[in-house]
Amino acid sequence: MNFFDLVTSSNLVAYWLEKDLNDVRVGDQLFPFKKEIGVELDWIKGANNQVVGLRLSAYDSKSIRRDRQGLEKVKTEMPFFKESMVVDEKMRQQLNTMLQTKNEALIRTVIARIFDDEVKLIKAAYETVERVRMQLLTTGTIVLGSNGQSYTYDYGMPAANKRNAGTSWTAANADPVKDITDAQTVARRNGYKLTRAMCNSNCLNALLNNTNIKNTLYVLANGNISLTVDDVRKYIEERTGIVIYVNDNGYVNENGVFTGYFADDTFVLMPDGPLGETHYGTTPEESDLMSGATSAEVSLVNNSVAVTTSKQIDPVNVETKVSMVMLPSFEQADGVFIIDTVA
Repeated sequence: MNFFDLVTSSNLVAYWLEKDLNDVRVGDQLFPFKKEIGVELDWIKGANNQVVGLRLSAYDSKSIRRDRQGLEKVKTEMPFFKESMVVDEKMRQQLNTMLQTKNEALIRTVIARIFDDEVKLIKAAYETVERVRMQLLTTGTIVLGSNGQSYTYDYGMPAANKRNAGTSWTAANADPVKDITDAQTVARRNGYKLTRAMCNSNCLNALLNNTNIKNTLYVLANGNISLTVDDVRKYIEERTGIVIYVNDNGYVNENGVFTGYFADDTFVLMPDGPLGETHYGTTPEESDLMSGATSAEVSLVNNSVAVTTSKQIDPVNVETKVSMVMLPSFEQADGVFIIDTVA
């Protein structure tokens, strides 16, 4: 056994799965997985859920063919993501030393340290997926830019679905319930029933501190109440039927700064069920290298992210590359409403 036999894509993927590092993310439910062949993506957008009654017809006459109104086929090319790393020189020397001693426990310890370092690329891939999905959910668009590449995807969300609050929710005279019910009215006209919302804790605290809501709850409780966010969520649900979910997750940007997926002034209303799908295409590594006719080894994580390891002769090392072709679709874009709570 040697260094090259241990640091392989199949071992890395097995380590990832064994350690159960597949964090469950919000986007996995809102935009579930779908595998595509190639790099192109197409889907049907804007399918209006409002049912139109049948038209009258004379007896013994041919039926009137109904057009598929409101349907739009969207086709685009999915972006390609790729990064690589090599085993740290010090760790490589430690592993070579352990291999000579044949001490299995120490070998496993060093291998675990190497794998813990390298699976960060896999984790980074899935964090990128969530970042893209949440950007889509909170803006209706996806804007990507790094390494000299730039992509912009506009999903054609109706202008009426991107709304401003009547009055900033932090203001004393704000009426968040009206802002929510106004959006529900528009949604119903278009055949959608809004049942849930998502925001961050700061946005929810703005509701907690809202004068109208506080006064109403104080009256209902005869003044004997110390308000909590759970009280506010229950109140909103009773008045509107909307269940509020809090999302304080985020990502660390290229400058090392944490950025939340949801801005403090963003409140997103949604119907039930998936809003779209997370489509994974075929990477060049998956397409060209998995045949085995090369020194590179390719393995897939959950049939989505490709992990490639290849031997480096000068200097002696193993390069680990993680790549993916990915883009979410947004079939329910017409049924999602984004409220800017700062008017």
